[in-house]
Amino acid sequence: MKYSIEIGKIVEGALKHDQVKVLNYTKQLILKLEKDGEARAAQKFSKLVENQEELTLSAMGTNKEFAVPVDTESRTSLADVIYPDENNTAVILSKSNAEKLNTFILSYKNADKLNSLGIGVSNTLLLYGPPGCGKTKCAYLIAKELNLPLIVARLDSLISSYLGTTAKNIRTLFEFAQKTPCVLFLDEFDAIAKARDDSNELGELKRVVNSLLQNVDAMSSDSLLLAATNHEQLLDSAVWRRFDYKLEIELPDTEAMIQMVDLFVSNSIDLSEKEKYELAVAFQGLSGANIEEIIKKAFINAIIHEKAFNKLNIYNELFIFKNILPQTLDNPKESLRIKARFLRGCNSRVFSLQVIADILESSKTTIQKLVKEADES
Repeated sequence: MKYSIEIGKIVEGALKHDQVKVLNYTKQLILKLEKDGEARAAQKFSKLVENQEELTLSAMGTNKEFAVPVDTESRTSLADVIYPDENNTAVILSKSNAEKLNTFILSYKNADKLNSLGIGVSNTLLLYGPPGCGKTKCAYLIAKELNLPLIVARLDSLISSYLGTTAKNIRTLFEFAQKTPCVLFLDEFDAIAKARDDSNELGELKRVVNSLLQNVDAMSSDSLLLAATNHEQLLDSAVWRRFDYKLEIELPDTEAMIQMVDLFVSNSIDLSEKEKYELAVAFQGLSGANIEEIIKKAFINAIIHEKAFNKLNIYNELFIFKNILPQTLDNPKESLRIKARFLRGCNSRVFSLQVIADILESSKTTIQKLVKEADES
């Protein structure tokens, strides 16, 4: 049935006498009707909405007055709200990760069609993997693609030192998220979903995890929950099972890193495709956040030292990041030798003696001699 998610939520809100929920999902329905060319129906519902009091919650953030719940002790907000028109997130992933993420987004966009065929739609997604690989950006991208506000839980407010308050805050946040079309995002998820058999944790952890499980179970199938963690091995097994869809965000592959170099360098320098590929090879094993940091620092250093920004600046920042040069080293020849050997070690076929010479602004003869001396020593 078309618009089944919105209609279901409107009926649910009406039965619970929850006017806010009814109005929010009616607004969402109006947007979909307008998009599908159902102008007459959209206008009819719009008039009904206009006759009601102005919403404190807005499905698409038009009045930007999301009444975010607060921690009763500290009075700080339990979440931040990122509206669609404020969400300009772009994320570069490996081809495999990008395809899997797109499948999740498309399944939710086509929820009505899938539900009409009796096919359940995954509404819970767990993102895990090394830090700096784009898990948080993926959550932002999903909300952007679905044109929904992103409700980002604030752990500093959610987790309380008062007995029972954390579990209460979790329940409050879940209830809030189900009142309006949105994406609820729990980052650093292991902080509230750690295994209950951890001997180093107190009994409060069990109450928190039990509360989390109950709230996930109570979620309607048309609500969307995302979570992210760098430490999936710490998660409680029952929490792990609650997520229909799990996606490991891996370190970027070579193709993704070439795109990152292109994005982060922007128009600052003109790199050939070959030079971008060489940088990607040198960046192997690094996260997207690492690559962005290296290029950003290289650009800043070039500016403050009033030097031209070129690829050597980027490689020099990479050498610093990798800590390949002893801090006490004050020998230009030895420094050049260490850098040359590092690049050869990345991939000797990609980093030929001539390529290394070009990168380090030296001669092929000098590099050949330094590498030979190093091999013989």
